[in-house]
Amino acid sequence: MKVKVSLLFGLFLLFLPFTQALTFDIFFPLKISEIILVFLVFVFMQKMYSRNLINALLELKLLYAFLFIATISFLINLKWNYPYPTKEIDFRLGRQADSALRLGYIYLNALAFLIATYFFTKNKNVLKYWVYGALAASLYAWYIFFSSAVGIPYIKLIGMSDTPQTIMGIVRSGTFKEGNFFGLFLILSSAVAFYIDKNRIAWFLMLTIFSTFSTISIISGTLFLFIYFKKFIFKFSNIKIFVMLLPFLCVGLFFFLRSDLYTKYIEQKLFTPVNTITPSNFSKVDRFLTASIAFKAGINNPIVGVGPYNYGLHYDEYNNIDEIVDKQSEFTRQFFKRMKKRAIPNNVYLEVWAEYGILGFFLFSAFLLQTLFISIRNRNLIITAGLIAMYLSLNAFPSFIMLFLWVYLAIPYSIHFSRRQLNNGL
Repeated sequence: MKVKVSLLFGLFLLFLPFTQALTFDIFFPLKISEIILVFLVFVFMQKMYSRNLINALLELKLLYAFLFIATISFLINLKWNYPYPTKEIDFRLGRQADSALRLGYIYLNALAFLIATYFFTKNKNVLKYWVYGALAASLYAWYIFFSSAVGIPYIKLIGMSDTPQTIMGIVRSGTFKEGNFFGLFLILSSAVAFYIDKNRIAWFLMLTIFSTFSTISIISGTLFLFIYFKKFIFKFSNIKIFVMLLPFLCVGLFFFLRSDLYTKYIEQKLFTPVNTITPSNFSKVDRFLTASIAFKAGINNPIVGVGPYNYGLHYDEYNNIDEIVDKQSEFTRQFFKRMKKRAIPNNVYLEVWAEYGILGFFLFSAFLLQTLFISIRNRNLIITAGLIAMYLSLNAFPSFIMLFLWVYLAIPYSIHFSRRQLNNGL
């Protein structure tokens, strides 16, 4: 029975990357990993009698406090009347039901974190299933990447959108809804692969990040590699090699800075001011607007926020795009109105700030910091580097309710609990 339960958890890890592929549409994409997780929850509940497990769970007070605030925020905002009309959007089930669904999914993510902590504490080798799932998703991502690049029809997996996210006609999202989702998953998967000594797969997963065209993922992935390999980078012999190659690097950098690729996708995207909209900086202006709206929504609802999944309802009230941009086209005017569309902050920290208030933001941030400190105390540089890369990526990430985020957060705690059990045994 133990082997079967462990295998079931392994299958859960295997299907983590299949969030917009191999799914079933039941007014939202039901994932295989979610189906397996429901069964794991029932198994996990039967393990609660373990004293070691209970003691470990009691240390996660910050997580429970955040869940409590999220629940209070949901209950207060169920019938709360705001002094302005909320935005009309296409709900899945209804305003209250959609908010309840989001709260339930937050709890499901927390349960995934607890279950992963339990299984990783028992045996970290089960993480190989995560790596194999990431490898399968990456191979498929490269297949649709190259197929779409050369205009060859490709086979879509069940549940995939008819129009997956693309750049210049090239599919960038793999088995996810967005390239940023896929990019961060690849960073964390690479960290897991390095952690369990699957180094070749780790490098392949890191290389696959380029297929996402995700700027934040490429930056975060570079940061991960720098932290992980800093001792190697700063060896005297390697510094000498770098100095010898420096002239060639400078020449290459000179020509790159003068290329259309740099001008269009880096300079114009990052450095064009937000008061001017161009095709290159359009996403930057959009992110600035959604972040500004989230910040103001949190300031005006500081106690418990506007409630789970309710940010989009307040979009019209705080939308000041006309004050941000000097001149708009008819397209941008209509786009930024987002008629009957649910907007998102595209920043996890501001999402929590707006929807769960200052206290929720503090507890969520404190939980992330606690996880980082535990990882640092574990002296595991790989996992710590992955956490830092994750925290950076969350600044341009659509939401924190992705299962793979919470499963990765479980790894530092599992290392901590495993060492403590070993010390107690000794």
